[in-house]
Amino acid sequence: MGAQRRRTLDTTPSPSLQRILEEVRARGGFQVSVLTSTDGLTITTVPSDYNSDLASAMVALLQKVSNDVQGQLGMAEVDEVAIRTRDNTRLVCRRIPVEGAELILAAIVPPGRTYRRVMNWAVQRIRRAME
Repeated sequence: MGAQRRRTLDTTPSPSLQRILEEVRARGGFQVSVLTSTDGLTITTVPSDYNSDLASAMVALLQKVSNDVQGQLGMAEVDEVAIRTRDNTRLVCRRIPVEGAELILAAIVPPGRTYRRVMNWAVQRIRRAME
């Protein structure tokens, strides 16, 4: 048998996904929240004028780190990657399995802010919205 085929997701932003990301940004006090496909196609971004090329770069970074961790270290599939800068700003990327495919939720979290509870809430809401 051939390799398992991944389902292709519609990357047209739905109003419900946009609202979820708006609420994620508000609840977490994040600078930006982005939902993309694993191919780097931006589905929705809050604020909407955020540079989509930067969102694609975040996804590419997540994919590289995930592949390196799995391949070189023999670890299980990566669920979350968080990168912290010297000023304690964090880039947090979470994988979201959805109906045989995957999405990536990324956020830029300012120093002193927590993110796990908000990201967990968002993952659940996004999964429900995609069902």
